[in-house]
Amino acid sequence: MPDRPAAPALGMFLVLLLGATCIGFSGIFVRFADVGPAAAGFWRMAFALPVLAAWMALEDRRGRPEGVRPGAMLPIALAGLAFGVDVVLYNASLGFTSIANASLLGNLSPVGVILGGWLLFREKPTRRILGALLLAIGGAGMLVLPKLGAAAPLTGGMLGDGLAIGAAFSYAAYILAVRRARNRAAAGRIGLISSAICAVFCLVAAFGLNETILPQSLTGWLAVAALGLVSHAMGQGLITLALGHYGANAASLVMVWPALVSVLAAWAIFAEQPSPAQAFGGVAILAAVLMVRKG
Repeated sequence: MPDRPAAPALGMFLVLLLGATCIGFSGIFVRFADVGPAAAGFWRMAFALPVLAAWMALEDRRGRPEGVRPGAMLPIALAGLAFGVDVVLYNASLGFTSIANASLLGNLSPVGVILGGWLLFREKPTRRILGALLLAIGGAGMLVLPKLGAAAPLTGGMLGDGLAIGAAFSYAAYILAVRRARNRAAAGRIGLISSAICAVFCLVAAFGLNETILPQSLTGWLAVAALGLVSHAMGQGLITLALGHYGANAASLVMVWPALVSVLAAWAIFAEQPSPAQAFGGVAILAAVLMVRKG
C-alpha cells in the first residue's frame, strides 16, 4: 500500500468527512452522560467493541492478506493508550469549559500531527497543506475568541482549556500511531485491538479517580451508547479506514471539522449561539477542508 497516495478518490474523502462528523457529536453525548470522564471513555469503547469485532470478522471473511504483520502491535498499543489519554482529558475538559472551546482546542491536533509526521515519518508537508493548516487554525481561533472573553466560568475555565489542549496532542499521537499501523494491519483489526486497550486504560483510570461508573438514568445509558456506536465505532472506524488512503497530515486537517459540528450542535441543543466571528471561523474551516481535498 503506498504511503501517501497523490489523489484519493472522492468516495474515500467523504468517508473521512463522515467519520469526522460523527466524532463532532461526542461532546454532546458526554454532556448527557451521568458518569465520570474516564468512565464515559470506558463505555464508549465497550459499546463500540462488538461493532469493531464484526468489522474485523468481515475483513477476515473477505480474505484481506495484511492481517497483523510483524511490528504492528507496538503502534496499535500506542494508539490505544494515546486515545485513552485523549478521551479522558477531553471528557474532563467539558466539566470546566464550553463544548465549543473543548472541541476547538481539542481538535488542534494537526499541529502535533504535522510536526510529528515531519520528524518521525519524514512526511514533509506541502505548501497547500501548510496553508490549509494555517487557515484551519485561524478559523478555530475566530470560533473560540468570543468564548475566551466570556465571564461565565463554563466558558472561561483555564483548566478546561488546558485539558482540551492536552487532549489535542494526545489525539495527534493516536493519528500518527494509527497511520504507522495501517501499513501493517487491517483497519478493523487496528480499531478492535486499540479500542480494547483504551477500554482497559479508561476503566482503570475511572476506578483510580473514584468516578461514578454506571449510568444513573436512561438518558445516561443512551448517551454512552451513542458515544460508542456513533462517535467511536462509526466515527473512529471510518477515520481509521481513510487513513489507509490519506497521509496523516491531510487526514488530521479534516479532523478540524468536528469543531464546527460541535459548535452547531451546541447551538441547536444547548442554545450556545455562535457569534458572527464564530460563523466566519466556520467558513474558514470549510475552506481548509476543501484545500485538503484538492491537495
